Amino acid sequence: MPHKRLRFFPRTDQLSVLTAVIGLGYAVSRFLHLPTRIWAATLFGSPISVRVDGQLILLLLLTALITTGTDVLMRSHPLMPQDPLDLRPLRHWIVPALTALSVGVLLNGFSGAPLWFAGLLAGATLLVLVLVAEYVVIDAGHPAFAHTQIGLTVLTYLVALVWFGWVAQLGARGALSATSTLLIGGLISFRLLSLYGVPASHAGLNSLAVGLILAELMWVLGYWALPPLVVGAWLLLVLHLAVGLIRKGHSKGISGRTVLEHVLVAVIALALTALLVVD
Repeated sequence: MPHKRLRFFPRTDQLSVLTAVIGLGYAVSRFLHLPTRIWAATLFGSPISVRVDGQLILLLLLTALITTGTDVLMRSHPLMPQDPLDLRPLRHWIVPALTALSVGVLLNGFSGAPLWFAGLLAGATLLVLVLVAEYVVIDAGHPAFAHTQIGLTVLTYLVALVWFGWVAQLGARGALSATSTLLIGGLISFRLLSLYGVPASHAGLNSLAVGLILAELMWVLGYWALPPLVVGAWLLLVLHLAVGLIRKGHSKGISGRTVLEHVLVAVIALALTALLVVD
């Protein structure tokens, strides 16, 4: 019975400690103020500058903490080989790390204490759901695998939308925004492809291609006066279509019907966003 319970759900002590430490880190980042430094460089011929403050440093430390905690949590799964050199748990770091960062970014934008506290509770809940889902999908024979797979996909799309919208809102130079989109889109694409059984080698190459497409699209959209949410929605749509076609091609092969379905989804989504922009 203990083995079955551990297999179906992560250890509550590890999960609660990890979540509590992340929540404490968010609270500390709200009140800690360190000197701000500006890091300047040139990327692809374009001058860029990055503002580094105490909140950013703490967010990066929290990201390192969540990746370490996620690794320990995933390696505690009975089906995960206890080999320190096994790199398979690395794919389970991606969504929790991006979730922790996105929650931190959103919390830093809240000024009022009640709104910040509500955001903290919602963010901690989302992070727990992501960690539990990542643990469950390790076992393809889990009774809730199919539902958890869909739920984790939805959560990943939500995190991707937040990141794409945030990058667009920064209004950074094309080189910086495109590079950030390449990194984020590539990592998320890799996690989604591996989640649906695409081998790591194929998922890596295809996710790099998807990341490049998203980066080029972000570069182009950066010259348009579009709301950040619309830019994020368009990038998310391209991500969904690209990952869907790659998945179909890997499992059953791409048919005319598959292409038609994805094209119809794209046309409807673009039409809706165009109406929103016009309004």
